[in-house]
Amino acid sequence: MVDNHNTFQVQSIDGPLAVDLFLPPVEDDSPIPVIIYCHGFKGFKNWGFIPYLHEYFSAGNFAFIAFNYARNGVVGNDDIVTQNQLFAGNTVTSELNSMKAVGDWLKENAQQFNLDREHVTWLGHSRGGANVIVFANLYPNYVEKIVAWNPIPSYQWLFKDVDKEHWKNQKSISITNARTGQVLSLDYGVWADILANEEEYDVLENTRTLGRPLLIVHGEQDDVVPPELSLPLYEACVHSLRMTVPTANHTFNVGHPCAGIEAFTTELWIALDNTMSYIEEL
Repeated sequence: MVDNHNTFQVQSIDGPLAVDLFLPPVEDDSPIPVIIYCHGFKGFKNWGFIPYLHEYFSAGNFAFIAFNYARNGVVGNDDIVTQNQLFAGNTVTSELNSMKAVGDWLKENAQQFNLDREHVTWLGHSRGGANVIVFANLYPNYVEKIVAWNPIPSYQWLFKDVDKEHWKNQKSISITNARTGQVLSLDYGVWADILANEEEYDVLENTRTLGRPLLIVHGEQDDVVPPELSLPLYEACVHSLRMTVPTANHTFNVGHPCAGIEAFTTELWIALDNTMSYIEEL
């Protein structure tokens, strides 16, 4: 008998990544559609509402996968960066490699868990929202639908306030995690990776040429990634939908730690209900 919650490691070319697979309590033998969640910059699979999203999606008989990028610096069930040397070199390329490793795992192990490898939605938040758009263009055979929650408009935007010459000369910069107060290092290679792949990782252009349906959900009170920044992404994609959530901030008014699904806010429920409606239109 397969457990409803399975925790394991998947190997990427950048190292192992921790993965959680949650299965719904289905009663028939039909293959189970899958939702894969991609966390944002400085995020991790056990942040806030993420470990409880499966309770919502299982009601629609969806399997739910959450994972830590191989180089996000958060180990196991920790909720802080403990491996700063990994975080310092966490490039966009490395995150896309992690997503590819998860996609490969799903292709190879779908039958064991009765997962439907043809019906896979990638749900990304913030930087993860940009990742799922780019990933869908790079690996369309791994993706049926895309959902981007409060997505960043570009990878360059994420570092818009950083002095790039200083970063290059010093070889690294320090950033502060507002939640934990941790001062973390970022190697210049993170920026060099974005520059080296400027065309391939252009979020707007990837949205324009996207071969998969896209839903954008954005909080109207998001002061981290203002909602107007996702409008060009929506307008560039001919088969996209966009909705805003009144009074919602960048994390739909949920913080970390989160007590569980009973602590979900009205704003998160709105985002979830619209996400579920979109995904169920298979």
